[in-house]
Amino acid sequence: MWQVGIVLILSMALASVALLSPSRAQGADGGSGIGPEALRSGFEGTPLAADDDNSTGLVPIGFTINFFGTDYTDLFVNNNGNVTFDDPLETFTPFPLLTTTSVIIAPFFGDADTSTVGSTVKYGQGTVGTQLAFGATYRDVNCYSAFTSRSSSIRNHFQVVLIDRSDIATGDFDIEFNYDQIIWDSGE
Repeated sequence: MWQVGIVLILSMALASVALLSPSRAQGADGGSGIGPEALRSGFEGTPLAADDDNSTGLVPIGFTINFFGTDYTDLFVNNNGNVTFDDPLETFTPFPLLTTTSVIIAPFFGDADTSTVGSTVKYGQGTVGTQLAFGATYRDVNCYSAFTSRSSSIRNHFQVVLIDRSDIATGDFDIEFNYDQIIWDSGE
């Protein structure tokens, strides 16, 4: 799954990117970033309805970002571990990000199913330091399984945070991927 993050980082020409692994991430409380502190708090104000392959409607980011030459103020939070800017993405089978026509940021791209565990995907606006930010937190996310009892013990915890950096230039932003626990990488 790191390949997805690497592809995104290598293709990011217009945005600053911060990729944080669990061993380097610093939690909101200044912790080591190992364990639950790897996910920043403050970005879980609104739940995405529990479902399989679900997406939000357009959600305001809270600031303007310039992503590959296009300004965006809204995005879609998708159940399967990504955010998109042009349309919701309910596709559950990952595809090469370089072949997509979707405008996407994908900290994780797999077949998630939250229908058996409740609203474990949450998102919202907040701050990182003094900067405005928007985050989507995927805590206790199951993989899709025809055998739901099997998937109930397989949970991922990860997060994407977009941080306003208009203090550097209009539309600049950082992308932060935070990983606490990745147990599965595809549905069963």
